[in-house]
Amino acid sequence: MLRPSSSSTSDPPPADYPLPFLTDPDAPSKPTPPTTTLPYRLNLHPISRLTIANIFAFAAVFIPTTIRTAHLSSLIYRAENAHRLPEKRADWYHYHRAKNHYAASKGLAEGFRRAGGVCGYVSLFLVVEGAVDGWKGGVDFLGSMVGGGIAGGWFGVVRKLPLPTKALVVKKGLWYGFIYGIAQDVMLAMRGERVFWIDPFVRRGREIVMRGKGVRSGVGVGDSASEGR
Repeated sequence: MLRPSSSSTSDPPPADYPLPFLTDPDAPSKPTPPTTTLPYRLNLHPISRLTIANIFAFAAVFIPTTIRTAHLSSLIYRAENAHRLPEKRADWYHYHRAKNHYAASKGLAEGFRRAGGVCGYVSLFLVVEGAVDGWKGGVDFLGSMVGGGIAGGWFGVVRKLPLPTKALVVKKGLWYGFIYGIAQDVMLAMRGERVFWIDPFVRRGREIVMRGKGVRSGVGVGDSASEGR
């Protein structure tokens, strides 16, 4: 049985190869849908912002907590063993080695525990902030406020604080989220993004600048508009 030979002068494959039957060359091209990507907070991708925030939060809590807990653990070890201090030089070496090991183990354990908890709160804040932005379809301080309030409320639940203290923690979370969100909105506006509460001030400022230019040139705003007609 003869096999069909392939043509040596075959045309190059089309651009939509290897599935040319899925496209019709005579069909009109579909319009490209507008992009719905939200502007990045702090000019960082959400994954990058989450990673960097957790790294800084972990370092800011882990380092001082480990140092302080190791120092306190060292004092506790000395107090607990004050009645049986070594007498020989070799025994002092083992005493200090055991004390340093005890202090380091306690310090590292407490540092990892506290830093991990803070990273959890930071991640919760950023995730809620991004979820609110996606639900609203815009980036502003409201997402940061909601994230701060939820993170504060969850802190009160985990710590089993009384109800008045939980309310105080939630209020502080809302306040800190508001300040942080306002700072981010200002940064977005400086990058040229539209922020709903900053746009009126920007338009008003442009009107004042245009009026000032018209007064200096001797032509009013209405006159320049009529000349354009």
